[in-house]
Amino acid sequence: MSLDLSYYEALMGVAAAGEQPTTATGGVWVVALAGRLDDGLLRLIGKGRVLADALGAYVHLLMAGEAEAADGNRAIQAGADRVWLARGTPALADLVEFFRPRGPQVVLFPFREISRFATRLGRTLGPGLAQALNGSLCARAADLEVDPIYQRVVAHQPVLDDAARQRVALLASPAVAVVDTTLLPAAFNEPWRTGTIEDTGLTWPAPPPSQPLPQFGGGVRGEGRGGGAAPLTLANAAVIVAGGLGLKSAEGFALAARLAQALGAAVGGDMAALDAGWISEDQLIGLAGARSFAKFRERAPRLFLALGMDGDTGLFMSIQDAGLVVAVQPDPSAPIAAVADYNIYADPVEFARVLLGKLQR
Repeated sequence: MSLDLSYYEALMGVAAAGEQPTTATGGVWVVALAGRLDDGLLRLIGKGRVLADALGAYVHLLMAGEAEAADGNRAIQAGADRVWLARGTPALADLVEFFRPRGPQVVLFPFREISRFATRLGRTLGPGLAQALNGSLCARAADLEVDPIYQRVVAHQPVLDDAARQRVALLASPAVAVVDTTLLPAAFNEPWRTGTIEDTGLTWPAPPPSQPLPQFGGGVRGEGRGGGAAPLTLANAAVIVAGGLGLKSAEGFALAARLAQALGAAVGGDMAALDAGWISEDQLIGLAGARSFAKFRERAPRLFLALGMDGDTGLFMSIQDAGLVVAVQPDPSAPIAAVADYNIYADPVEFARVLLGKLQR
């Protein structure tokens, strides 16, 4: 009876002579869109290694951008079995075409990358890939593990500024997670590991020139101690105007921000607004990494005006102490309709335009 040691050799990072240490299908995949490795990506590769060991799988790293072989070697030392190099920046359709024939078990995106463009892109491509491949998704994870009985990936979502975490089982394959790498353990550095670096031959379009994200302020300024001006925030505002994907564009969100200024309100938004670059992380309203949740407990707003937000459990828990919740969106079946004190079924952009015009008279 012969014993096949190839899996165990690859698990230990040692390739048998004349053999590739990995296969091209299945496995745990880490996606690096910026084409450069930083400590966060190395940590994510290490987490991929831990998951792969529990699943009996291999770790693949897809590096887009202008990746170099030296980065590939660093990735292998951090736990990757095979590094795939590509040029340019993939769109969702490119990733779907790449991954569909490979049937990944797990795909991991970093919540932050070196470049702001890659950070925003990863937060968008992760959910899109999960939907296109009929997989499951955790849009922000602090950690990941494998259920030892059912062999399912379980994501740990940070809540209350990571004061607590909720465990979410990712049932469908591939399990896609966007991971906050700052919360992961230190990266592996094992020089004895071996793996392969392969050029895919793929060239995707170059990313657009870096442009500053639109900045939408936290509201009008009030008088602080000593006569100094302090911007309103989610922590101290009596009125909050929050926007979601129903505002459709940066211009639509800018209109909501102008309405907030006219109302003397702070500006917030949901994860979709954060992904779109319309708000900063300290303006995020929701449970997943929700800095705003704890701040709401500090002082609940008297009025919460939600423009173009469908709503979810995280949002509802964050605004449960608000004095009055008014939701403006066109769908009577949207989840937020059941929890709002008043619902206005209308185009939120048009509503903001009309109300702003009346306030400015």
